[in-house]
Amino acid sequence: MPIPRVTRRNFLSTAAFGSAALGLLPHSASAEAPNSSRSEADWFPSQTEWDSASFNNLLRARRTVKQLFDVTASDGDMLTAHVHNALTGLERGFGIPKEKILVVAALRSHATLLSLDDYAWKKYQLGAGYKVKDPATGKPAERNIYFASTLAPDGKYASDNPNDPRSIELDTSLQAIQRRGVQLLCCHAAVEAIAGYTVEWLKLPVSQETVARDLVAHRLPGVLVVPSMVSAIPMLETHGRFAYLRL
Repeated sequence: MPIPRVTRRNFLSTAAFGSAALGLLPHSASAEAPNSSRSEADWFPSQTEWDSASFNNLLRARRTVKQLFDVTASDGDMLTAHVHNALTGLERGFGIPKEKILVVAALRSHATLLSLDDYAWKKYQLGAGYKVKDPATGKPAERNIYFASTLAPDGKYASDNPNDPRSIELDTSLQAIQRRGVQLLCCHAAVEAIAGYTVEWLKLPVSQETVARDLVAHRLPGVLVVPSMVSAIPMLETHGRFAYLRL
C-alpha cells in the first residue's frame, strides 16, 4: 500500500511556519489536545495541537554537531546502522563528547511505520498491509519488529567496546539509538495517509481521522509528532542548523 502525495489544504494556512521568527514557533500545550475542534480528515494539526515547544528545543539546542537523517524506508535496521556509525564515528573518531552531539531521525513516508507501537501494528495489521514479516514467525508482523532491544532489554550492555557484539553500538533496535539520545520525529501527514489506506483496505467502520488519532496516540515512547515532515526538515536545517543526510 503506497503512501500518497499530500494534496490536502495548504499547510502554511494552518501551521503558519512562515511567521516563525528566528526559527522559533509559538508554544503549545501538547500534540494531543483533548478538546480539539479539528474537523475530520484535517491532515495538518494547528499549533495548539502539537508539541511545538519540544520542537523549538531542537531548534535552539546548542551542540557541536547537529545531524538530521531524512528517512523514508521502513527498514529499521538500515536506520540504526547509519545512526550508530554516525554517533560512534563522531565520538570515537573525532573525539566529540556525546553530550555535544544531537541526532534527529525524521521518519516520513513508509518510515512513519517505525514510529508506531505494537498495539498499532497489531490492531491495524500493518505488517500485512505493508509487507513486513516478523522474523520470529515468518508471518506478517503484528508488532514493531524494529523497536525493542533483545540485546539489553534492561538497558545494561555487557561491553562498551564498539566492536563487541554485546555493545550498544551493535544493538540494531530503535530503542538502542533512543538510548543514545536520538530524537525520532513522526510525520502527521503520513499518519493520515496510512490511516486512510488502512480504513479502505480493512473496510473499517470508522473514519480516517479516528484511525489517525489512534495511531498518533500509539506512537513509540519519546517520538515527537510534527505536522508535516517536509516542512519540519527545512526548519531544522535553516533555523536549527542541522546537517542534512538523506537515507
